[in-house]
Amino acid sequence: MKSLFLKIFLWFWTAFAIVAMALVVIVTITRSNTRMQAAVSIYLPFEARQAVDMYEREGKPALQHHFDHLAEEGFAEPYLLDEDWKDVLGRRLPMKAVEFGKSARRDTPLVDKFHGWKVIAAQQIVGDSGRKYTILVIIERPPIVGLVSDLDYRTLLGLLVIYAVGTFSCFWFARHITQPIVKLSEAAGQIADGSLDTRSGQSIRLRRDEIGRLSASFDRMAERIESLVHGQQRLFGDVSHELRSPLARLSVAEGLLRQAPPEEQVEYLDRIALEVDHIDHLIGQLLTLARIDSGADSSRTETLELSSLIQEVAVDGNFEAQAKRCSVKVDFMDICMTSCVREQLRRAIENVVRNAIRHTQPGTDVQIALHKQSALSKAEIHVRDHGPGVSSDHLEKIFFPFYRIPAGKNDATGGAGLGLAITERVIRMHGGKVSAVNAPAGGLIVKLELPLIEGE
Repeated sequence: MKSLFLKIFLWFWTAFAIVAMALVVIVTITRSNTRMQAAVSIYLPFEARQAVDMYEREGKPALQHHFDHLAEEGFAEPYLLDEDWKDVLGRRLPMKAVEFGKSARRDTPLVDKFHGWKVIAAQQIVGDSGRKYTILVIIERPPIVGLVSDLDYRTLLGLLVIYAVGTFSCFWFARHITQPIVKLSEAAGQIADGSLDTRSGQSIRLRRDEIGRLSASFDRMAERIESLVHGQQRLFGDVSHELRSPLARLSVAEGLLRQAPPEEQVEYLDRIALEVDHIDHLIGQLLTLARIDSGADSSRTETLELSSLIQEVAVDGNFEAQAKRCSVKVDFMDICMTSCVREQLRRAIENVVRNAIRHTQPGTDVQIALHKQSALSKAEIHVRDHGPGVSSDHLEKIFFPFYRIPAGKNDATGGAGLGLAITERVIRMHGGKVSAVNAPAGGLIVKLELPLIEGE
C-alpha cells in the first residue's frame, strides 16, 4: 500500500468502525439487560407461585417435568430451595448461588450478574403449607450475535447512516492531512526541476498545526536554496568578470612584451607581475570565502578576550595608515569574552579597519571601540572612518561579494569587493551580525556584533 491517503483513511475508518461496533454491542447488551430485568420482574413471581403449588400438590416428578420444560424452551436453569437452602429435587448448586438466594426477598425479585455471561435471579415465597421456599433461576444471556441479529430495521438503518457519515468524515480528515503533503511534494519536485521560486502556498502556511510549521520550514528552506543558488550564480559571474580584466591586461602586456625592445621590457614585466599578484589575491580571497562557508575551521574554536585581538589589529592598521598620514586609535574597550576561530575573526576585523583606512580623509583618525552589552549578552565593535560615507541605497549591499559602489557615489578605489563580504560571513558564522550606518558628522560606522560567552 503506497498511498499515504489510503493508509490514513483506512486507519481512521477502522478505528471508527471498531468504536461504532463496540457502541452498538454495549447499547444492545444494555437494552438486553434492561429487557431481561423487566421480564424477570414479571415472570419470576408468577413462576415461583406456580413451582411451589406444583411441588406441594403434585410432588417432585411434576416439578422436575416442569423445570425440564422451562430449560428446553430457553436459557434458564430454575431451582426451588427449601427452608434449609437445599434444592427440593436434590441437585447441587454452586455455593455462590445459595448465598445469593439467602439474600432474596418476598416483595420483589433480586437480580445480579453470575459467572461469565450468566444472570441470577431469586425471590422468596411462602407455600399454602406455610413453609418458606426460594425460587432461584440462573439465566444464560443470549449470545451477542443473536442480540445484534434481533435489531430492528430502524436501528440498522441508523447504523448505516452513522457508518456513512463516519466514512465521509474519515475521507475528509485523511484528505485534510495528506493534501498539503501532496502539494509540498509537488513543490519539492518543481524546485528539483529548477523552479527555485516555488513555495508551498499561503493556504498551507496558515494552518496552525505541524503541517503548517512544516510548510513554513519548507518555504524557508526553499528561500535559502534560491538565495544560495542565485548567490553562486552571481558569484561565478562576478568571478568571471573580475578575472577577465586582469587576464585581458596580462594578454596585452604579453603581446607588447614580445614587440618591445629590451630596454622597455622591464615595464611590461612589472605590469605582468602586478596583474598576477592581483589574480593571486583575488583567488586567495575566494578560497577564504569558500573555506568560511564550508565550516572547515569550526573545530578550531577557542575562548578569546576581544580587546587584546582588537589592540593587535589597531597596531597593525596604524602602521599601514601612516602611508596616508592617518592613524588608527582605540577609543574605548570593555572586557568581553567570546568563542571564535581567532584567525578568522582577526581577518574579519582587519578587513573593516583596512577598508576604513582606505576611505578616511588624509590627516584623520580611524576610531575603534568595543562595548559590552550585558543585557543582550553581546559585544559590539564599532569601526568609524572620516570619509564621505555611503548613500543609504548601498549600505546593506556593501557586504555582498564583489559589490563596489558605483563611480561618483564614493571615493573608494581598488580591491575586488570581497573584504567586507568575508567579514559578514565570518561574523554570521560566529552567531553575530554586521551592519553599517553613516555617522551624523560624516564618515561610515561599521558595527560588528558577537555573542558573549554565557555568564559574561
